[in-house]
Amino acid sequence: MVFRVLCRVGQRQRRSFAQVVDGGFVAPKLKTLEDPMVGKHLVTSETVARSEVLFKVDLTVEDGRLLRDPNMYSLQVSEHQHLDLQKVPDDKGGIARFLSHLDEPNLKPVITDESVTFSAVRKLEPGEELGFHYCTTEWSMASPFECAKDGQSIQGFVYLDAETQDILKKKELLAAHIQRMASKLE
Repeated sequence: MVFRVLCRVGQRQRRSFAQVVDGGFVAPKLKTLEDPMVGKHLVTSETVARSEVLFKVDLTVEDGRLLRDPNMYSLQVSEHQHLDLQKVPDDKGGIARFLSHLDEPNLKPVITDESVTFSAVRKLEPGEELGFHYCTTEWSMASPFECAKDGQSIQGFVYLDAETQDILKKKELLAAHIQRMASKLE
C-alpha cells in the first residue's frame, strides 16, 4: 500500500512519500539553434496550430526546481516562487529555458498550481523563433538584460512604461500572479 501525505508549500500542494511521475513534455515540433547575437534559442520545425501546447513543465515534482529567489534561468510562477528551468530535464519541458524574449510573443505561458504550459497564440510556421514577453511572468528580474533585437532594457513588469503594461493586459498575456501584483499598484 502506498501512503500519500499532502503538505502545503506556499500555494502549491506537494506529494511526498510516494513516487511522483513527471508529467512534463516537449512537443516534437521544435529545434534548438545557436545564434551569435542571442545564443541558443528555439524555433519551430513544422507548422504549429493556434492554441497548441508546445511545453508543459510539472510543478508537483520535488526535485528542487521551485525556488524562493529567482535566477537567470528561472520563471516566476507565483508572487514568491520561481521555477528553475535548469533543474528540469529538457524532455520534461526544461528546454523552455531557451525561449526568447519577444515584444510580439508567439507563445503564452499559463501557470496553474500543477504546471506551466506554453501554447501558441497564433498559427506558427516552420522556422519561427519561439518566445514570450518575459515581463508577462516576471515582476522584477534577477538578471535584467538589454534586448539583442531592439536594445530595450528588460527588467520585469514593474519597470515597464504604463503604455506597454496596458498593451500586455489588453492582450491577456499576463500570468495571474502578475495581474494580482499589478492590481495592487492601481
